Amino acid sequence: MQLLIIRNQALSGPNGTFGELFIDGKSFCFTCEQPWNNNLANKSCIPVGDYQLLPYDSPAHGHTIVFHNPKLGIYGTPKMIPAGQQGRSLCEIHNANWPFQVQGCIAVGKEIKDINPNGRGVTSSVATFSALIARWGDRSNLTATIK
Repeated sequence: MQLLIIRNQALSGPNGTFGELFIDGKSFCFTCEQPWNNNLANKSCIPVGDYQLLPYDSPAHGHTIVFHNPKLGIYGTPKMIPAGQQGRSLCEIHNANWPFQVQGCIAVGKEIKDINPNGRGVTSSVATFSALIARWGDRSNLTATIK
């Protein structure tokens, strides 16, 4: 299964990065991330590029996936970062409504809109994340491209 996330520059800015997620070429949902902040761990959206998606059982978010591309300094888990090197890890897809609720991860939702009291975010995130989990099944053979 191939995920494609296309970021929407018109909706993105200093308060967040927003886009649309496609599964095997078909629109599935919308995404919400922190703004670009020089790839700082827990403070920046995930860099543009191609990724292997690895199964991860998150203590906070349950059965999810993590992004992995060592060439971009993104590793699935902290144990995957080679000794003596630096990089980000545990960049997950999970549920959240606003960019400040994700720490270098991607939240998914039904639509992008202003949500009281915190402004632009994604709606119906829990239901959308559950639907995504059902689509990716056993979480094997998953890849993603972020544009």
